Amino acid sequence: MSYIPLIARIDSLPPLPESVLKIEELFQNEYPDIDALVDIITKDPSLTTDILSKVNAPFYGFSKTIISVLQATTLFGAPQIRALVLASSIQRSFDVNLTPYNISTEMFAKISITQSELLFQWYMNIDIDLARTLTPIAFLMETGKILIAKEVLQEGKEDNFKSDMSHYENISDVETMYTMMNTSQINSLIFKHLHLNDSFWESMKYLDNEQEIPDAMKDTVTILQIIRAAINVQDQLSEYSLSNAFKLLEESNYNIDIFKRAAKRVQTKYYT
Repeated sequence: MSYIPLIARIDSLPPLPESVLKIEELFQNEYPDIDALVDIITKDPSLTTDILSKVNAPFYGFSKTIISVLQATTLFGAPQIRALVLASSIQRSFDVNLTPYNISTEMFAKISITQSELLFQWYMNIDIDLARTLTPIAFLMETGKILIAKEVLQEGKEDNFKSDMSHYENISDVETMYTMMNTSQINSLIFKHLHLNDSFWESMKYLDNEQEIPDAMKDTVTILQIIRAAINVQDQLSEYSLSNAFKLLEESNYNIDIFKRAAKRVQTKYYT
């Protein structure tokens, strides 16, 4: 299987809607105007509907329905709403079917949510500004799997892909075997094509790259690698995945106890 169809799909992606571009402009400021964020979303009926649908997903466990964008922004925070907006806009261009990865669309959404929430819960205690910046990137870092799954399904290789997924420890190796690209490489191309902030596509460029990471990107890439080790399509905060995350934390001289407390909160909220 060639990577050419994947490149073609990325190149054919439509630009982000005007409302999303306006939201991205807000986040060029260190502290975006929340009222302006809510106003932009509410003036886009389809985006409003999609965001409210996502925040009312059963796995959040809210006892009452969230009925307004302002209410959603208050509950989730601006970085998470930004992540939902970007995910909504990007995924509109794809048929989301993750069966080659043995997960449902709902589970895929849950993984994305918990990756971003774990990052924020953990890193807000270390660097709140960096936590805000990386939350939407964490939310989107499995996006490329949508395109890989589509190619695997179209080639009729779903069973083979699933079998290899169960035998290989590194998901990226399996993805490369079937499409000559892995999720992070595809993400980098998508984010660059959509003219997202450089931190989006640069972090993906180095996430699975064996070449030396530039000093300016080391913290960003390491943080995302730790989150992905703890929560991914194969394991979500299991004893095994957490042990892998702890190894990375130790190698990078992070306080493991701070991470454990954040992981416990996310685990209790979403996986028990």
